[in-house]
Amino acid sequence: MKKAYVVFKGRKPGIYKTWAECKAQVDGFSGPVFRGYESMEEAVAAYEKQDAGYANRYSGSNKTYSAKSGNDNSVVHKEFHPDFEGEYYEVHSDGGARGNGIAGAPSGYGYVVVNSRHEIVAEGYGSVIGATNNQMELLGAIEGLKAVPEGAKVYFMTDSQYVYAGFARNFSDEPRYEKWEANGWKNSSRKTPENIEMIQEIYALGKSHNLECIPRDYQMLAKGRGKYIPIAHGDVPTSDGKWKNPYNKICDALANYGEDDAEAGKQGLVKLIVDGKMVNDKALFVKDFDDNRHGFVVDAEGNTAKVN
Repeated sequence: MKKAYVVFKGRKPGIYKTWAECKAQVDGFSGPVFRGYESMEEAVAAYEKQDAGYANRYSGSNKTYSAKSGNDNSVVHKEFHPDFEGEYYEVHSDGGARGNGIAGAPSGYGYVVVNSRHEIVAEGYGSVIGATNNQMELLGAIEGLKAVPEGAKVYFMTDSQYVYAGFARNFSDEPRYEKWEANGWKNSSRKTPENIEMIQEIYALGKSHNLECIPRDYQMLAKGRGKYIPIAHGDVPTSDGKWKNPYNKICDALANYGEDDAEAGKQGLVKLIVDGKMVNDKALFVKDFDDNRHGFVVDAEGNTAKVN
């Protein structure tokens, strides 16, 4: 039995511990690239050599492509140094659907809101039966933004390129929401984007909160376009066991909570932290957050939490 799976090309490229989790990312996906490994160490090593930005070069899951074979220059590394004077908030979010696009798919989302002192002031997750992955990505970000005081400065981060590109300013087709609004809410194909009502809602929230994206590493592609490097499923611990994007690791775990609830027939929003106070013992926290923005993910009792 395989001990770990890597999805190089699928709904959410990354490392998974079970076949069920891997299957949810590749089932029904056009041209998926994935592989099972005998150990988590092998899976991590394989993912580091073959990140999702190169997946379209694979002709099969047994072939390898090293991201370090002369292509490093195409990856742009970004750092976050907030220059806002005064109180600000970070909103992190994630979402997913097990069996994306399949009727009745268990779907979930999660969000974490952090203040300028790196204190989690809001956290929650939600479950929906029959939603899509993109809808959950949007809803996680929407609920996170709703938890921020009106008019406050917000720095935003999500693993979803679908949502992140709506506000980012790195590529020629960004910020997409701003461009779509100027074009009468039509995309580059002159069509109304899917999930338009949710998109308009998150765009309005972003404008009301003076939203700015937290920088993400990306790979430049052709014609001024690019691909963001995964930060949730693509994240691996540092040598001392810290996560490189701990808040988004929490969001990923919360989205799984939502999917679990949906599988059990439950739907709705579950708030775990409100106004800085824990209201549900399922809440997750970040411990020893450092200047490199690395930290441990722990439960309410301070014990290391298990996250994918």
